[in-house]
Amino acid sequence: MHEFHLMTQVVKAVGEKLNGTGSTRLSAVRLKVSALSHLLAHDHSALQMAFQLAARGTKAEGAALEIIPVPGEAWCPRCTQCTMVTESDDVCPVCGDAVIARPTAQEVVLHELIVQE
Repeated sequence: MHEFHLMTQVVKAVGEKLNGTGSTRLSAVRLKVSALSHLLAHDHSALQMAFQLAARGTKAEGAALEIIPVPGEAWCPRCTQCTMVTESDDVCPVCGDAVIARPTAQEVVLHELIVQE
């Protein structure tokens, strides 16, 4: 159910971005998602289904959901320094220890709306 709640929030943000654009129809919604986000651990088809359900009756109905993974910032307690990671299970490139996600940026960002011509 968490996926559905998140996708409902995405659809709401899409609606706000498209407010006042008339009959604009979307072909795709692109999200940038931090590599450290738990969202990337979910099955992509489950996210698509949750998005399609949340989009029913909105301007996002029928649009594809595209997820763009982006590196996330993490902290190495042993080296006491920041590093960028591309996978949730990445380790520190210097010492090889586990890193801790730094909640400095949003995990999910509405990146782009692709509009049908």
